[in-house]
Amino acid sequence: MSEIDPGEVRRARPWRRRRRALLLSVLALVALAAGAYGVHLWRYWDRHVSTDDAFVEAHVSPVSARVRGTVVAVLVRDNQEVPAGAPLVRLDPRDLEAKVRQARAAVAAAEGRLRMVSAGVPLTDESTRSQVALAEATAAKAALGIESAQRVGDERRSRLLARRAAVQAAEADVAARRADFERARLDRGRMAELLGRALIARQEFDHADSAFEMAGAALEAARRRLDVARAEVAQADAEVASQAVALAQARRQREEAEAALRDARSRRGEVAVRTAEAASAKAQLEEARANLHEAELNHAYTTVRAPVVGRVTRRTVEVGQVVQPGQPLLAVVDVASVWVIANYKETQLTHVRPGQRATIRVDTHPGLVLRARVDSIQSGTGSRFSLLPPENASGNFVKVVQRIPVKLVLEPGQNRHALLVPGMSVIPVIEVR
Repeated sequence: MSEIDPGEVRRARPWRRRRRALLLSVLALVALAAGAYGVHLWRYWDRHVSTDDAFVEAHVSPVSARVRGTVVAVLVRDNQEVPAGAPLVRLDPRDLEAKVRQARAAVAAAEGRLRMVSAGVPLTDESTRSQVALAEATAAKAALGIESAQRVGDERRSRLLARRAAVQAAEADVAARRADFERARLDRGRMAELLGRALIARQEFDHADSAFEMAGAALEAARRRLDVARAEVAQADAEVASQAVALAQARRQREEAEAALRDARSRRGEVAVRTAEAASAKAQLEEARANLHEAELNHAYTTVRAPVVGRVTRRTVEVGQVVQPGQPLLAVVDVASVWVIANYKETQLTHVRPGQRATIRVDTHPGLVLRARVDSIQSGTGSRFSLLPPENASGNFVKVVQRIPVKLVLEPGQNRHALLVPGMSVIPVIEVR
């Protein structure tokens, strides 16, 4: 058994003390660093909130057929980048081309009918106006004729009365002349008897005879005047009768003119009828044009185009397939504008506000950090808008912390390489202070 050198023991003790002091220093430094790191973490998470229940979302535009048809060409591949308005699928256009031609023919026919009916409106208006004016003039002329006939009739009746008075005067004159003639005859007879007795001179008899002849002549003249007066009365009677006939004819002409005027005025209603026909023709033309526009739209729909710029996904259409309106053919994902839906616990949203800054880490791309900001907070928990929301009013209740979706939008230019696609898992961190 070897002996321990006291000198070596004395030399080993300081080294052990130094090693122990070094170890304690290291432990102290580790404890201090751990404490500092813990304080840093506490302060960091006191100003930030994070969740791993977050996913990328984007606008997914479903593309469907708007008309029925047979697919004759599929112009895109799966996951192909397409600009907005790019043709994706073509349908057989022949049936719709025939409908377009049919609609154009209907428009041409409606335009022709409108021109024809519109041309008839001013013609009918002018024709009926002239007919009304002519009928009014005829009616006015007939009224003047009646007034003239009445005045002439009044004059002829007055003349008839005057001539009847003249007849009466002539009859009275004849009676007077007859009396003078009888007196002259009697005087002549007495004179002739006295002359036969030679009681008077021949000269006196001659005077009586001359007076007798003059009385006869006067009587004859009076009779002739009476005959003339009676003839004039008969003529006046005939004139009054003829004037009555003329008055009746004038009245009948006025009635005919008034009837023609009423008929002409009633024909003015044809203008309204023609105008209504023109309006109906115009409406039919508009309807034909609308049908043509619809047919042209349907023909344009035979080429299915991309609604937005993006990437083709979920393509199910093939050549020869007969598609129906509304049938999904493919989808276009707008990868240029994506956002993040982060489902935070309700206890984490105390200080979260729209506009706060955030960072996004993507599971697919480790080390990639994207800048974002809080856009909005949903007005309700995710479970509240689920298909079968929970009913906590029945049965036993177990309190579960709910999650509220928060929409985060990327800062401009953060997804310029289209690294994020809908459905990817991300970890967002919101800076709340």
